[in-house]
Amino acid sequence: MRCMEPAAAAAALGLGALRGPAVVLKADELSPVWRLDTATGTWVVKSLLPHGDYWLADVAQTGRLEAAAWEAGVAMAEPLRPETAAAGMWAPVGDGSYARAARFLDGAPAPAPVPRRLAAWAGATFAALERLAVAPDRDPAGDYAFRFHPEAEWDEWLGQAQDLDVLDAAGSRALKDIAVRIAAAGEPAVAAMPRRLVVHGDFSHLNIMVTPQGPKLIDFDSGGPAVPWWELVAIAIEMGAPALGVMEPDRASVEACVSGYADAGGTVRDTGEGAFTGMLAGRLSTAAWQLWMACGHRGGSPETQAGFARDLRGSITALTAMLDALPVWSSWLKG
Repeated sequence: MRCMEPAAAAAALGLGALRGPAVVLKADELSPVWRLDTATGTWVVKSLLPHGDYWLADVAQTGRLEAAAWEAGVAMAEPLRPETAAAGMWAPVGDGSYARAARFLDGAPAPAPVPRRLAAWAGATFAALERLAVAPDRDPAGDYAFRFHPEAEWDEWLGQAQDLDVLDAAGSRALKDIAVRIAAAGEPAVAAMPRRLVVHGDFSHLNIMVTPQGPKLIDFDSGGPAVPWWELVAIAIEMGAPALGVMEPDRASVEACVSGYADAGGTVRDTGEGAFTGMLAGRLSTAAWQLWMACGHRGGSPETQAGFARDLRGSITALTAMLDALPVWSSWLKG
């Protein structure tokens, strides 16, 4: 569905008739998001066209975590569980597209840096999700977030980026250096990495809604396999920084998140620089995706490709800052 047809999506999901105009929350041509007031209540509805069959298995396993979290009473947005054939929380809505819905929450995203009490809540909530999580369906070889691409591939992609004016020579050199540094440290850590579990995958301050009933977690859509401790470390740093890797995080928020996790029974592991392996590998994977999108390898209009090019340049800045900050950040994990 392009320029999504909200009434059709509501009907396909079984939400009932619309009771007012759709409110656009995210005008993304590849994955639009709306608020729909329907006969069954007010919902946040998303639609997308999967890039490959692998997506179906990925969202199915994330959907199981989301369902288990809701049933266990985790403070979160209520997901709509489709009654028709679906992939996790996503139901087919025609023309190869899928849509999903979650109950709309009246509130606002958590401020950043996240206040200490809210950061501790985040750590404890992640620990609760960890207890519910299961091993991923696929083996590590199929996990893009922990796959480091050979230098030859980066050289090819970055050459294309320069030819298309997505990056200049300095930006290309910076990203190549980042990729090499992260792979050098990350490959042995991943080879010996602890057990992975399916996690939320996007536990940021923007996905904590502060409501009159208290904080609620939203948006499980980026869930996937990760080492829980590595994921918690990434969450803790994000709790302390309005722009991850660009601004120095607030130490108090980081330490509160880690303490909240540990106090709630989370599994604390290595507190050295290796604890940041998941964060760096994930951000590098995101940069690779942004590079492919900016170069037109995954479709999208020229405007969308230009947006990904801007995001890519931001990722290069963030990754550089993150690598430089590791000695300081690792000292915070020790308390």
